[in-house]
Parts: sequence; C-alpha cells; structure tokens
Amino acid sequence: MAITQQAESAPIRVLIVDDHPMVREGLAGVLERQNMRIVGLAATGKQAVEMYSDCRPDVMLLDLRLPDQSGFDVVRIVLGTDPQARIIILSSAQGDASIYNAISLGVRGYLLKGIDGTTLGNQVRHVVAGGSCLSPETAEKLTQYIGSQKLSDREIEVLGLISKGKSNKEIADLIFVTENTVKMHVKKILLKLQANDRTQAVVIAIQRGLLDA
Repeated sequence: MAITQQAESAPIRVLIVDDHPMVREGLAGVLERQNMRIVGLAATGKQAVEMYSDCRPDVMLLDLRLPDQSGFDVVRIVLGTDPQARIIILSSAQGDASIYNAISLGVRGYLLKGIDGTTLGNQVRHVVAGGSCLSPETAEKLTQYIGSQKLSDREIEVLGLISKGKSNKEIADLIFVTENTVKMHVKKILLKLQANDRTQAVVIAIQRGLLDA
C-alpha cells in the first residue's frame, strides 16, 4: 500500500522543448511550483529526441518552431519509437493547418503560448490522466479547418513556388506539367482560400500554417 501511495503521489515528469531560454526557464518555474519535476530542457529537435529517449518523461511540452527541424518531425520520431508518448504542443503558431496536422500526428494537446500557469498545469495533469487538451482558440480553428476545402499536396507545392516569386511558366517547368495545368491549380487555390490574387493567397496560406513564413 505504501508503494502504491508513493507512486500515486510521484510528481509528473516533464520535458520542455523550446529554442528560447527564457521560455524554457519560465515554463520550468511555473510547473515546478505546481509540484512537477522538470527532467529536461531542450533547445533543438535533436536534443528533444535524445532527451525523450533518455528520460522517458510523462509529458513533453513541444514548440513547433525549432532551429534544426520542425516540431512535427520531432512528433513523428518520438511517436515512432513510443506510440504512447504524451506530447502537448505549446506554440505561438495559430494556423488551422498546423493544429490539424499536429492532432492528426497523434499529439495529446495543442495549447497557445500566453496560457496562464495554473491552466497549463491543469492541462498537463489532464493529459497524464489519459485526456487531451485544446485551447478554445485552437478548438475553433480546428473545427473551421475540418469544414473547409483543403488544398491538395500539389496545390500546396504550387503555392510554395508562387511564394518564391515563380511565374506560371517557371512553375510548369519545375514540376513538369503544362502552363495551363499550373493556371488550373492557381484558379483552384484562389477559390479554396477565397483569395483575390496570388499574393493574398500566399498571405492566407502563411497565416493558416500551410506555408512557412
């Protein structure tokens, strides 16, 4: 019985991944004040993967924007080695596509930076108990994204080349299709994003997390 009580009262072990030192340390302080144990502070995706393997934390708090690789890549690697890993995205990225992609990969939650410490602690405990968490803003955007017309992989590829200033002819040469096919893709992109022109389409795509800024 004593062993069971000790296990039940053991502090939640958290790995924090963020490339900003003040954010890492601030989060660590907030969670430690709520009787959680910080088992690692990682600044890069590589460090995150290595620390997760070494520490096997109860929860990983992960930013999507890291200097060496995307947080999405970290999620894929960690869940590939430990499908039961509890990962909560804690990011300033509010694009609906980013939220959808993260949830689709299998993260347990998506919260926005700026969340107050008490709520963050409660959400971490909820995930450890087997639940999931979404901030109200992310839940709303996820619902909107699921109900919207999604761009195909080819359309995202074309849009990425448009963002780099490529003309229709240049895009056609790069992806080995005709210029008319590119024009058709552009027309569909503008329609799906409800954009008036190519520039607005790129801006909307960045805001939604379909393209990197």
